[in-house]
Amino acid sequence: MPNDQADAKSAITQILRALIDEYRAGLNLPAGDNAIARRISEQAGIAHGTVLGILNGTPQRIATNTGKRLAEFFNRVAIPKLQEEWFSSTSLDDFNHKRGAAGFLAVRIPPNYMQLVSTVEHWLCGVHIAYRYSLDSIDTGDVATEVVQIWRAGTALMFRMSFVPQSGRRPEPVYFFEGPVILIGRTAVLLGTNADQHSRDHDRARVIMLDHSDGDRDTVDCKMGLMTSTRPRQDLAPCTASIFFIRAKWDASQALDELVKTATTIRPLRETVREDFGPAHETLIRVFLDNRPSGCPREPELQAYEAPIPEGSHDRVLRINTERFARNMKHIVATALNDDSICAPYKPNWPKRTRTV
Repeated sequence: MPNDQADAKSAITQILRALIDEYRAGLNLPAGDNAIARRISEQAGIAHGTVLGILNGTPQRIATNTGKRLAEFFNRVAIPKLQEEWFSSTSLDDFNHKRGAAGFLAVRIPPNYMQLVSTVEHWLCGVHIAYRYSLDSIDTGDVATEVVQIWRAGTALMFRMSFVPQSGRRPEPVYFFEGPVILIGRTAVLLGTNADQHSRDHDRARVIMLDHSDGDRDTVDCKMGLMTSTRPRQDLAPCTASIFFIRAKWDASQALDELVKTATTIRPLRETVREDFGPAHETLIRVFLDNRPSGCPREPELQAYEAPIPEGSHDRVLRINTERFARNMKHIVATALNDDSICAPYKPNWPKRTRTV
């Protein structure tokens, strides 16, 4: 038997076992080679003996059709999607190199991921307007407004989030962070990168953490979390900002490009609040955006919203008050929706403004 045939056989055995280990939970595979082979045989349409032979290292080449069916089987949960020709790789390292070159890395998900997707899909999916303090500004209090689209792509949830580099002044090009939405427990993690977008900014990552509370009805239109990234300056210092989403109350997906172009900006806090929520709500919006741990000195109007803590002490960890946000933000948005003088990206009257910008 030629050595290259033995090497190819050994490679497919290693590849199949590695994929089984990686996706065992997602595919609900049983224990034991015989049971695993039977499950793959039944669901992928490959002979039981063929699968068991690959697992046992039987000296045989993998047929093209077998590679195709194995790819289809694992692609129920695999990221990136496996290509049938990858199963002819000369080694496990060669196989992994091809997966890496596809531009994705696999992320382990819990066995109940699909159940979580079904539970919170209505809560997450759609077009949202995000508000947060700008990471670039230190003391100006400028607020970044960005457009977030979340959708279901097969078995996974994906997101895309617009941003402008640093200044936010038009005509500033708009770029995007893109990536998967990872669901684990009650946490939704939006993990995005802006790699290879040819912006004048450095390649960076953005992670947003939300408590989805099993698709809580009270927060379906207004949700709050923390966003961690790096400041878009030469030092690229890691930093974290409070962030909240307001669901677009119109079919923004039909005019998404225009919405992104006109709504993605960085503005002074008071201008943002006045135009998008009304001046009566400036203090509460500042409370939601404020990014200082409890006990830190605050302006008197913000201090009134702080929970009492022992004098002279302060929290070492930044925590957001999601209950306070859910209780108040619904009222603020409802008031803004009923105020014809307010034209905000999440309001149905926004398309009228985009035609004049």
